[in-house]
Amino acid sequence: MIEFGVASTCVNQPDSLRYSVEWAIEHGFQGVEFNAPEMYLAEQSLVDLKWAFDMSVDHNLRYTHHFPPGALPGSHVAVARERDLEEFSKEIYVAGELGVEVIVVHPGRLHVPGVNQGEESEDERQVGISYFVDWAKDAAEEAESAGVTIGFENMHYNPGWVIRSHQELVDAVDEIDHPSVGITLDVGHAWGSGGIDAGIEIFGDRIRHVQIHDARGPEGAGNVRDQHLEIGTGLVKWDSVGELVGDREFLVVIETSGHDDDREDMAVRSRDLLLNQWGS
Repeated sequence: MIEFGVASTCVNQPDSLRYSVEWAIEHGFQGVEFNAPEMYLAEQSLVDLKWAFDMSVDHNLRYTHHFPPGALPGSHVAVARERDLEEFSKEIYVAGELGVEVIVVHPGRLHVPGVNQGEESEDERQVGISYFVDWAKDAAEEAESAGVTIGFENMHYNPGWVIRSHQELVDAVDEIDHPSVGITLDVGHAWGSGGIDAGIEIFGDRIRHVQIHDARGPEGAGNVRDQHLEIGTGLVKWDSVGELVGDREFLVVIETSGHDDDREDMAVRSRDLLLNQWGS
């Protein structure tokens, strides 16, 4: 059976661990993805973390976590990389204690002091990739100790990003070469940059986790504005994704967003539409 999780940013109190977990249980989801910076695990009280762990046991609830999207593991500034690794260490320790399966990390944007975003040279980008790989190797050791898998997420392959293709993400993960490192397939991002079917084929067994949202706008543009739509309101075709998740034990995390008065309904409608389409 395909199991669906919901991102904490899909609910009306995205900074509340208790609200996210209670909402997921009430609405029949099998998991929760806790999203930073709205919700840092290391900042939760021990009482709430113990409660969340107990809820996972009592309700067979699965947890994943999203590291802050603003992290810069490929930054040309050593202090920035060290800051993000220190923050990662704090989050991954608590994630391990909570039973989190996957922590999602963005390879991030390029960060070259004195250079405008998107105007970096190819040489500067290659240096950024090498910094990212080195950062990831250190993070992988932390993840292994915590018993958590890192899922590096495919992003938009536009100027200003460290990784610019499906193949580059595969090459980076293969260079990191660690059993605690894989890929989080973001279906909406793949639709806008590189293609969904191509991502499923190229990423292969490196996929450890799946995030879903609908998308529109010129295919291949990676336009952030036209992402994270309610399932069924965009242009994504879901057949190949259904085949992928039907054969594996991924927690399929819904990452829709909208106005406060309908965002929770969007998440439920999105799940129900796919349950009907995939016959799960």
